[in-house]
Amino acid sequence: MTNTDRLSREQETRVADDIHDDYGDSFDDEPALLDTKHMPPREGMVQRWVRTSINSEDDQANVYRRMNQGWKPRLADTVPKGQYVPTVNYQGSNIIGIHGNILMERPIERHAKQKRREENLANAQMESVTNSMHKVHEKGSGVTRPEFTEQRSSVDRGRVAPVADD
Repeated sequence: MTNTDRLSREQETRVADDIHDDYGDSFDDEPALLDTKHMPPREGMVQRWVRTSINSEDDQANVYRRMNQGWKPRLADTVPKGQYVPTVNYQGSNIIGIHGNILMERPIERHAKQKRREENLANAQMESVTNSMHKVHEKGSGVTRPEFTEQRSSVDRGRVAPVADD
């Protein structure tokens, strides 16, 4: 391979980026990326996988946090008969679950409301950061905007360096 045949680092990065899969919207709705093609969401519902344990220890706080957001565990008998459904016995119910995750669902309206709330919080945080950056340079904030007055600079020849006679 000659130097002209080599890819630049930018080109190599672009080529490497093409290798990674684009999960699109499915990554947001199913963080565990577990297969649900045989368990599509019920009419008027959205679903997602929720972690119930981490490092072999129960993570009930994560499940309860999701329940507070309107998510409810999906029962195995809500899937049409004849479909293979991995199940776990979770709090006395036959819930769809696998690998320390359970499938939870919530109504689309509640989901949209929660999404709007999260977007509004993110926008408020971004606006707060922007405002804070501007406040840093206000008078009285402790750090003021640099004030430029008319400044002049000049260059002298300086003194001539002594040179030894040889």
